[in-house]
Amino acid sequence: MSTVALSPSTLQILKNFATINTSIVINKGNVLKTISNAENILATAAVEETFPRTFAIYDLNQFLSGMSLFDNPVLVFDNDDYVTIQGGRSRTKYYFSDPEITLKTAPDKKVNYPGSDIQFTLSASDISGIQKAKGIYDIPDLNIITTDEIVLSVKDNESSTSNTYDLIVPGTFEGEHSLTLKVENIRLLQGDYSVGVSKHYITEWKNLNLDLTYYIALEP
Repeated sequence: MSTVALSPSTLQILKNFATINTSIVINKGNVLKTISNAENILATAAVEETFPRTFAIYDLNQFLSGMSLFDNPVLVFDNDDYVTIQGGRSRTKYYFSDPEITLKTAPDKKVNYPGSDIQFTLSASDISGIQKAKGIYDIPDLNIITTDEIVLSVKDNESSTSNTYDLIVPGTFEGEHSLTLKVENIRLLQGDYSVGVSKHYITEWKNLNLDLTYYIALEP
C-alpha cells in the first residue's frame, strides 16, 4: 500500500490543468502532464509528490471537489480499480477511468521546442491585464509584434475598427515578426513567466517560481 498527500501547490496545478482538459492521466512518478482536446495547449509540471502508479481520472474537477470533503486528505493506492481518499474518520472510493476510451492523453515524449525567436518576461499583472482587456473589449487575438521593440497587441484581427490594448515588453528578438495566439488559450496558473516565441508557431511559458511549463500553439 502506498499513500500520497497532495501539497497545496500540486492541488493548484491540478485545478489549473482542469481548465485545459477536464480529464487527466497521472503517470507513475512526479511529473504531471495535460493536453487540450484541440491539442493546442500542453502543460507539464514536476511536483514534490511521487505517484506509485499510473491512473486516469475522467472528471478532474469532480475529483478535486471530492478532496475538499476532507481535512488533510491522503490518497491511498491499494487497489487496481480505484484510489481511496481518506481523512479523519471518513473515506471515499474514487474509481479510475479507462484512458484508452475516455481521455485525451498528453504524449509521453518531451516537447521538441525549436528555440525562441522572441524572448521576454511577463508578470502576473501583465498577464491579468491582457486577459482583462480581452473581456472588456471582447477582443480575442494576442499579436506578438517585433520591429524596434516587442509589442503585445490585443485586438480583433477580423475587424478593421477593433479596439486595441498594447503592452510594450523588454526582451530580445531576431528579425521582424507578427505572430498571433488566442488569448483564451493562455490558461496559466497565476504567476510570473518567461515567455519564448518561435516562428515555427509555438510558444513556451515557463513559470519563474515552479517547475511548470506550458506550450501554446500560435495561429497559422
